[in-house]
Amino acid sequence: MLNPKKLNQDYILCECSLSALENFVTELEKNFIVVVVKAPTICMTMVKAEDSVESQPFYLGEALTTECQLLVNDRIGYGICIGDEPVRAYCIAFFDAIVGIENEFLPQINQFLKEQLAAIELSQKIEHNHILRTKVDFKIMEQD
Repeated sequence: MLNPKKLNQDYILCECSLSALENFVTELEKNFIVVVVKAPTICMTMVKAEDSVESQPFYLGEALTTECQLLVNDRIGYGICIGDEPVRAYCIAFFDAIVGIENEFLPQINQFLKEQLAAIELSQKIEHNHILRTKVDFKIMEQD
């Protein structure tokens, strides 16, 4: 069984379709006891970076984020995402908690993450191809 964390769970959950994520979590929620410790809240988070020359850390500035904290079957889950996305933050917190619990839904969770990763990659490929169509080939322009 593949560990969902090895599928880059955080990236997938932040980039996947919100409706697909919400529907999946809604179905899974029925099988767990969920207590909202901290409801989805908008906050500002400092964005840390590293100076490429001196390798010194510095802060680029602040980013608007949404964070949430849940207790799922007595296991804490924390979710944070960029932007004003309370539903996504809740879903991320739910995932964070349930992947640490031994349960029979791990194969379904893995399958969902794989499907969403494939959809994200396809979307990125389509976008990349659209961008390539706008690329100017200066060699062709010089021949005219």
